[in-house]
Amino acid sequence: MVVSSWDNQQLLSKTFGYKLPRNWELSLKFPHQGVVPYTPFDETASRLNYAPQIKHVLDYSQLNTQLLRAFNNSDVRIDIKINLKKITFDMFLDATNWYFEKNKSDDQYTWKRTAYYSAFETTDGWPIKAD
Repeated sequence: MVVSSWDNQQLLSKTFGYKLPRNWELSLKFPHQGVVPYTPFDETASRLNYAPQIKHVLDYSQLNTQLLRAFNNSDVRIDIKINLKKITFDMFLDATNWYFEKNKSDDQYTWKRTAYYSAFETTDGWPIKAD
């Protein structure tokens, strides 16, 4: 049985809110995503096809056999409500992922660039050949 690409196994979000004086509100959100399956690339096929197609080739014999680590972060939001006679304004400041947790993504196949990103590095020092 092959695991689906969207089979996170765990998706959980915890939300907390607190009402402050003078129409202020503070809220925190803690989303959590469990491990995510992905398919690694086929290095040999990617080397052959990257120059003409500019994309890597996945190794479908290993379909969704690799796992990315679980990911969690935190969002914080502060609101103020201003009530007028017939209208209410709700202004807020929202900081997403405020502690800068890095979300790991699946491996990508690409070429190493030269020091000033003017070209790609090759093993023989010459520009990339069409073949």
